[in-house]
Amino acid sequence: MGVNFLQTSLADFNKEKTLRFDVKFHNVFTKIIKTERTAPFLDFYKVGRKECNVEELDQIKYVEIGSVSNEDNINAFDLSDDKSIDLAERERLLKKIENGDIFKPEEESILIASVRPNLKKYISISNLESDLYFTKAFIYLKPKQDLISSKLLKYVLRTILFNRLIGLCREGKGYPTLKENDLKFFFIENSLIGKIKKYKKQIEEKIDENDQKIYQLKQKIEPLQNIIDDIFVKYGVKSNKFTDKQEEYFLLTSKKIGNNLFLRLGAQYYSFFEVHQGLLFDESIQYNQIPLKQIVKKHRTIVLKKGVLDQPYILLDLEQLEAKTGRILDEPDKVEEIGSDKVVFGDSAIIISKIDPYLAYVFINDKNKNYIGTTELVPFKLVNENTNIYYLKYCLLSNEYITKSALIMYGKRHPRLHIKDLLSIKIPLPDIEIQKKIVSEIQQREEKSNQYKEEIKKLREEIDNLIYKTLKQGEYGFY
Repeated sequence: MGVNFLQTSLADFNKEKTLRFDVKFHNVFTKIIKTERTAPFLDFYKVGRKECNVEELDQIKYVEIGSVSNEDNINAFDLSDDKSIDLAERERLLKKIENGDIFKPEEESILIASVRPNLKKYISISNLESDLYFTKAFIYLKPKQDLISSKLLKYVLRTILFNRLIGLCREGKGYPTLKENDLKFFFIENSLIGKIKKYKKQIEEKIDENDQKIYQLKQKIEPLQNIIDDIFVKYGVKSNKFTDKQEEYFLLTSKKIGNNLFLRLGAQYYSFFEVHQGLLFDESIQYNQIPLKQIVKKHRTIVLKKGVLDQPYILLDLEQLEAKTGRILDEPDKVEEIGSDKVVFGDSAIIISKIDPYLAYVFINDKNKNYIGTTELVPFKLVNENTNIYYLKYCLLSNEYITKSALIMYGKRHPRLHIKDLLSIKIPLPDIEIQKKIVSEIQQREEKSNQYKEEIKKLREEIDNLIYKTLKQGEYGFY
């Protein structure tokens, strides 16, 4: 590994008010880009004022950073739909909103996720998003002139300016975050600006054409949770009736609290063990519900410490996983060095995330690949031979599991699934042959949706390729 040097002075450091004492940051963002060949990004966009005037908070559609995928899909929380959000989650969202974490952006603006912007969660606000409200964790940018529209900027940020944007959020920081003040170091080459002027019409016509096709394809995609619900109901694994037990809570007593060693003072948490422990509510369901601890056990965990590895591993990060489906979006590369501790997945069968239950990161491990991943992903082995691993995966990706995993995190300051609580969740376990039929029908419908997603990916790649072809001639955008 090479050593970077920067010749500077205390006077130069004193001019840099963010105190980011990192060689790469100062070499790139406070020295190299200060030339006459660039223009400040803030000449084209300004930071918008995050305002919101709404009377009925429980009637809006609210978007958090986790509600947005890196493929620009938005799954907003519809607070007007009582059945789509469980009570605990509804209370959490309303509390955030009542505390002022909400704003409504104007059309033609752009939103950038301030946390881990390397996931490419950039939203160009059009009439399709005009009814949505957003968390203030997004950076809100409004155009100051017509040269770079928000729909064009979104694709330019995803492509030729991506490395520079990531440099802003990483260099000199312990965790990748982007702040509004960071944008004062964001510059665009004059040569790039000239090419944008020249090819703006051509690129925007392609964006409009492909975005229309993408919108039509999105309408054909079935959320996996809807597919799971339909097939589970068909085979009697789940009831399609809404029962009163879904809203049943109980008063806490000192005895109930005393029986739990974690001392979690949240009624929703305790109600899981008294009322909601199984994935299903209807007592007339024909299949027994088995605790996860009788189906899987935690795989023996080997943790690799950060640094140089003794052999190459395939590093699998959450940003490479599609939430709520378990799909690996981009095949990760082999690495010989890691920047933080990682878990070896080994010959485990299924991987379950301890964080973000509403994103439901669950996937089947490929035992032929030497995968490692974040310590927030926990590997498990299958111990019940009468369980199809894919059937288990679909149970853990179902709306019921997402709801229950949220309940058992309730009352924690830093929400994480405790393995003991996780293994207490019960799932319905029909005969193995019925499990295989369920898996087959779900996979057939899921495959159709995946084909539409691949078509969308190709349409976006067409735009990216056009941008690279027309704008990326030279080395601008990369330092």
